[in-house]
Amino acid sequence: MNKLLNFNNNFKFLCLLFMFVIMARPAYSIPTTIDEIKQVFGVVCADYGLEFCASKPDAGKKTKKPHKFTESEKKILTRLAEQQSKLRLRALELDRREGQLKTLQEDIQRQVSQLEKLQQEIEKDINKKKNQDNTQLKKAVALYSKMDAAIAAQSLSKLDPMIAVSILKQMKEKQASLVLSSMGAEESASIIEKITRKK
Repeated sequence: MNKLLNFNNNFKFLCLLFMFVIMARPAYSIPTTIDEIKQVFGVVCADYGLEFCASKPDAGKKTKKPHKFTESEKKILTRLAEQQSKLRLRALELDRREGQLKTLQEDIQRQVSQLEKLQQEIEKDINKKKNQDNTQLKKAVALYSKMDAAIAAQSLSKLDPMIAVSILKQMKEKQASLVLSSMGAEESASIIEKITRKK
């Protein structure tokens, strides 16, 4: 009775195993004849170590034995898997950093462009201001050159000393000397000192 139950259980297991193998195989490789079914069934039993239903291996064919890894091989494979994981993470980190550097480089390039543009605008404004100042200075020189020396001296003494120096430097020497002689000795000496320093 036990043998019958054992056979019944083995038969059920084999049927389930056979159905699983058949379902897992592609359609073109499903056996169609009884001999093919016996052969597949026997190979599956042999692969899973079920000797009671395993088919005898062909003399010409070598049977495949499952490879069992040694402990040192397992350690090496584990280390390789860990290193591969670390390398993958490192590659992701490098990609992230490369993206950050690219973004930073673009920001810097944009800021440099803005600074260059601002510098050009400032230089343009400075040149414009210089031209305006030169134009106004020429007008002032023309006015002071036409004035009486005493009145020009009195007016220049009320201006900022640096502006007075600039005006006197632009005037003809004869006119400038007349204006300076009309000023007080102390004031004219101070202006002459500034004129000589400015050269």
